[in-house]
Amino acid sequence: MIKPGFRTAIQLAVLVVPGAMVAQRAPADLTISVIYTGRSLGALGVLRAQDEHELITEQANTEGLPFRLVSHSAWRAPGIAIFLPSDNPEGDELPALLAARATAERIDSVPALRSGNALLVQDPHHVDPDLLAMLRRNPRAAAAFPDIIETRVTVYRLRAPQGQPAFMIEEEGAIWPDDPTAWTVGEMNRIIVGGAQLFELPLNIGEIGSRATVLRGVEADASRTSSLTLVVDLGERDGDLGIPRTDRARIDYTALTRLGYSTVVPYELELGLGAKGLAGVAAQFPGIRFLAANVRAKDSTLFEPRRIIEVGGVKLGLLGLVDPNIRAGLPRSTLADFVFSLPEVAARREAAALRLAGADAVVALSNLDPADNAVIASRVTGIDAIVADLHVRSSPENVRTEVRLPDRPRSRPGSPALVARGFANGLGVGRLDLNFHAAPGGGRYLASLSHLLTSVTDRIRPDTAITREIRAMAQLSRAEKGDLMFPSFTDLIRTHPALAGFDETTKQGRVSQRMWEEFVARLLRNGARAEIAVIRKFPQFPPLIGKLHEDEVRGWLWTEDQIVVLDLRGADFKKFLAADGRGELVVSGADRVREMVMGRRIDDDTYYRIATTDVLYEGARAPFFEKARRVRRGGALREFVLAELHRLRSLGKGDEYLDRMAARVAPDPPYENLLTFAFERPTLWTSLNRTSGNEAYGQVPESRVTAADAWVLGASGRFKMTYDRQRMAADVGLTTAYARQSAKNPDGLTQISESADDVKLDLTFRKKVSGSSRALQPFVRGLFDTEFTPTVNPTTQLRNPRQEALRGSVGLIRPASAAGSWRTAWELAAVVENDFGQPHAEFGFQGKAEGRWPIGRNRVLYLMRNDLTWFLPSGHDTQSDLALRYNMVHELLIPLVDELSLSVGADFYFFRGKVPATRTLGSSMLLRVGLAYDRIWKPRYQPLF
Repeated sequence: MIKPGFRTAIQLAVLVVPGAMVAQRAPADLTISVIYTGRSLGALGVLRAQDEHELITEQANTEGLPFRLVSHSAWRAPGIAIFLPSDNPEGDELPALLAARATAERIDSVPALRSGNALLVQDPHHVDPDLLAMLRRNPRAAAAFPDIIETRVTVYRLRAPQGQPAFMIEEEGAIWPDDPTAWTVGEMNRIIVGGAQLFELPLNIGEIGSRATVLRGVEADASRTSSLTLVVDLGERDGDLGIPRTDRARIDYTALTRLGYSTVVPYELELGLGAKGLAGVAAQFPGIRFLAANVRAKDSTLFEPRRIIEVGGVKLGLLGLVDPNIRAGLPRSTLADFVFSLPEVAARREAAALRLAGADAVVALSNLDPADNAVIASRVTGIDAIVADLHVRSSPENVRTEVRLPDRPRSRPGSPALVARGFANGLGVGRLDLNFHAAPGGGRYLASLSHLLTSVTDRIRPDTAITREIRAMAQLSRAEKGDLMFPSFTDLIRTHPALAGFDETTKQGRVSQRMWEEFVARLLRNGARAEIAVIRKFPQFPPLIGKLHEDEVRGWLWTEDQIVVLDLRGADFKKFLAADGRGELVVSGADRVREMVMGRRIDDDTYYRIATTDVLYEGARAPFFEKARRVRRGGALREFVLAELHRLRSLGKGDEYLDRMAARVAPDPPYENLLTFAFERPTLWTSLNRTSGNEAYGQVPESRVTAADAWVLGASGRFKMTYDRQRMAADVGLTTAYARQSAKNPDGLTQISESADDVKLDLTFRKKVSGSSRALQPFVRGLFDTEFTPTVNPTTQLRNPRQEALRGSVGLIRPASAAGSWRTAWELAAVVENDFGQPHAEFGFQGKAEGRWPIGRNRVLYLMRNDLTWFLPSGHDTQSDLALRYNMVHELLIPLVDELSLSVGADFYFFRGKVPATRTLGSSMLLRVGLAYDRIWKPRYQPLF
């Protein structure tokens, strides 16, 4: 039987039976009531969601009127607000203001607007322009804010003890409380347009005092018609409430016990305590049981997967479903305490077990997301109702629903007949009634379900007893507002108008959550000297406007995460981003859609310095960081950001300060200039050298050409510094190669010689072409090629002139791709060269090509390099001149430790002279084995090793 209070505004789900209408329902023989609250911020939590001021800022923009926005604190009681419009209260003014109310200037029947989130009142002493009329002129008001209604209030104007003006706003029917604990603190907004100002007074929603009043009223009403009343909670959200997590759990569960809760589905706070901490809570509060079908704790007795409650011969089965996405927010030490399974699988298993045990009805208590609840409802049979919360709603409203089940005595268990969606964050109290009738063959069956949802706001008189107890336990005092930490966003967009176009919220003159989160990630990236920063989205973002002080900014930094800085391969970083299907990550320095870092394609094999947090590094996403290197830990992210804001403020005020903040609030530039230093495989090696056809090349100033057959020990490598801009790049490279060999000369004497002796310094300017990253780039290069010591003619034993060749090149380059298994890069150029040791100019062409191909899963890398130069014949050619130089290298790099690899290579060098005596093709072949080091070092970001 539905109680009298249910008989108005009931939404009926009517089932039509073929050939007949449904008969009128008989009275219920027995009713079980499940009273519940959704995921909440616990006994200390409070939320506000007043965004009605955006209607005024939108209209002010439309009408070309400048505006300012300010936030500060106000005192709240049901239907009453007290505030200082020109300043933030210090916290001790309330008693004096209440004592002075009798002598205050009183203005009755002041027009105002009231909604589910706020009360909007214009300062009655400054009514031009009419801001309430401006709000109503906004065409979006009726469609997007239908809950705004006209009302009348009483306004008191008086002076605070320090002499500042003060206002009291009293709604119709409000009763001034005598108990000081009935007053709470909320954040109000002021919108200033021209000479007028509008007060946007908040509603505190989800406070424990108001929740207690609503909960006890719902429970008392249910007890008049129900045979059994259960009070359950869908778990507590985690976050920074100013006290340690263990203390908060003790306070929250004291409140739950006082309010008669018997069952809790664990959520962020409970699992964040770890198995040991939560076991301590369970021992301290034995009257509360934890229900979780898809989470198993190390202590197997901590969670019950299901539960049967029997009353009057009716068995009600309960099962709990925990949001598996919580795993992403748990540190590794806590995550190891719990094993998660798929909710759908667990729900199907436990529903079947409850039915097998004789349950007449099954209710799932779920803190899953709405989409996941929909999956359970559509795919799992045997559940009659799902008790959940709809966490996306910010404007609470009362909801009543009824579902009748006329065929239930003869129907098989199927999908849920009702998903009872409440409010998260403690914004509402839900009541689900399960009404059972007597079955024709004996026993009872579920005949109907009815659901009532009541919102919780501070317009409801609080239970001051529980409020007083909680405050005493928490021992919280109002924190000082602290230093100014963040400028008014309207001041920022006054000096930097482009910031207003960041998103729809910033167009209304206030910082959006996305802008703030990216700003924090950008601060972290710069502070950690990293290429990329990745943080989690903040679960709370109070709608504050105007200049913000430290206590207000802390409300935007709802996190206890610790900073971790590490190096990660590009391929692993791309997998990490790809796994974020829910969009829970905030990234600075990387474009997730185009897979770019600082404007460049992510290179799979390059290590990027990433600043992140311990929850991402150690939690459910830990597998993506298994191959991370050089892991370093920092302090708390929250304290780092506050310190950075202090530092930025200390550097100067006025427009200079606004410029600094705007530069950091603005989105990441699409391309950042970068100075890089690259080790291109410096290698220590040993080799067996085999030469052929070089007998007539004794005058050539190339060590490789004049070398003999022998064992060789050598070192080689290239070091390149690049200044990379969006349309141009400059490379400065240094290539060195030195190898010594021991060989017997024709007289049988051992001779020590150098088979490699090169020092090459090159400077290249490249013009980047828009479009593909692999588009052809025109370049110009200057190269100076010399040697440590001159070559020696093996026939005459005379030293050749020292090589001092200067080469100029003009041509085209196609860079290698940043991703993929097989990569190639090549260049073609026209060259002119003059060796000042034997001066005369030579003209010719040069071609280079390089490919790389990873083999297997152990990152073995196969490299192939080709470098060919051909000079045209001229009238001054001698035996020292080469027409053809062709170097082909095949190399395997086998990883050993970090960037240190075993190098196994076959190096072929072919040459041919210009005159008849040197037109026989010569060759030098090396089979090299050595140790190679390969690392890109970015001096602005990364250490050398």
